[in-house]
This record gives sequence, structure tokens and C-alpha cells, in this order.
Amino acid sequence: MWPIPALEHELCTVSFSPDSMTCSWIQKTHNGPAPLALCAYKRYDLDNLELAHLTLFNPTIIRNNINSFLQEYNKRDAFIAFSLDGPAVTEQCIALPTSTPHRADFGIAHSSNMLWEYRYLYPNDHGQFVFYVYMVPRSLVLQYQLLAIATKCNLITITTQNMALLTAYKHIFGTAFRRSQFGIDMMRRNNRFDLLISNDALRRMVTTSSAVSALENERVSIATACGLFFDERIV
Repeated sequence: MWPIPALEHELCTVSFSPDSMTCSWIQKTHNGPAPLALCAYKRYDLDNLELAHLTLFNPTIIRNNINSFLQEYNKRDAFIAFSLDGPAVTEQCIALPTSTPHRADFGIAHSSNMLWEYRYLYPNDHGQFVFYVYMVPRSLVLQYQLLAIATKCNLITITTQNMALLTAYKHIFGTAFRRSQFGIDMMRRNNRFDLLISNDALRRMVTTSSAVSALENERVSIATACGLFFDERIV
């Protein structure tokens, strides 16, 4: 088995939520005020139960939306990253007495039906260490893998929106990222990842082309797309 090398130049992303999906085309830039450029962005409203709790009830429409976006911008061969946000994804922040726990320390019973993972976030004021834990049904992941196969797109990752936002936040600070400051920011926002990245911070991370005017109103989705880019590339 040969690992896919780190990608450096561009990525298309698809973010799924219960009532909409967004598609983005992002490129790395070598000049300008931000390291990324949002070359194309489109939101598709899903008003007819195409998705329910992130379950694909009308994969044909979802597939057509993805194909339409990729064909419009001639990105059929691009690498694709998916993010999921909705009630089918179980997420919580858990405090433990150690920053290097074993999986058994989380007290999550093994299940052949669920996939789960965790990321260390920050130390809190009580001498404990806070972790982000997420669980996704295996059947749901399989649905999106099959969607990628049916769409004939080059899917390289499926993750949660919050994981992508965490990556985007860390990249804003780069080598100056400190978990103590991150903890302060998270606690001020009641551990809501979607409030971490302001419009000003987003502008420092990504610029938009003249054909894209979505930056102000689509902050969370675009920050998610940036996080997916940074997660797959060394910039």
C-alpha cells in the first residue's frame, strides 16, 4: 500500500449539513494578504429531505449537485474532501486528568456500528485536559464513500465540520498557536467551534475571486473548507 503524498496547490470541498450542502474550490496562493484563494463557492439548499440526519435519501440530487459544480469549473480530476455536520454526528468535549489518555479512558464502549476518534484541545482551569470526541455511524461513512464512487470523484478524506474548524483555527496562529490561549477562546464561546473564527480572521486566511462574494455570509462553511485544505496540505 502506497500513501498519497501531501498535496500543495488546490482542493475541492463538499460540506454537508441537514438542510444544505456547499461546494468550494480553493487554491494555494503565493502572493497577496492570505495564503489561500477561494476560486469558486456554491451553496445548494436541500429543502425536500434529500438529507435527513445526514442520511442520503436522494443521492441522485446530491450527486448531480457535486457533478454540476465540478463540471462548471472543470475540476473533474480534483481531489475532494467531505465534511459532515448534523445530528448523526455525536460530538462532545470531555475533560480527563491526563493529556495522553488511552482510548479506554474515555469510557466509550466498543461498537462495530460506530467509528469514533478524539483530539486533545486544551488544559482547563481545574487542572484537567479537555478533548473533542466525535462518533459517526459506520453505515453513514459507507454512504458517503459510495456517493464518491457513484460521482467518480477523488475523495481523499471524510471528517467532521468541527475537526476542520479546529485545523483552520490552529493554522491562523501557525507557530504562535498556544493551547492555553485556545482554551480561553473556547471557554469564552462555550466550546463552540463555529464561533472561533471571525470574519477578520477569515479574511487573513483566504481571499475571494471577483466571481465569489460569499465571504461575509458564509463564514463557517468557508472556514471549514479552509480547514479541510490545511488538513491535507503542507502550506
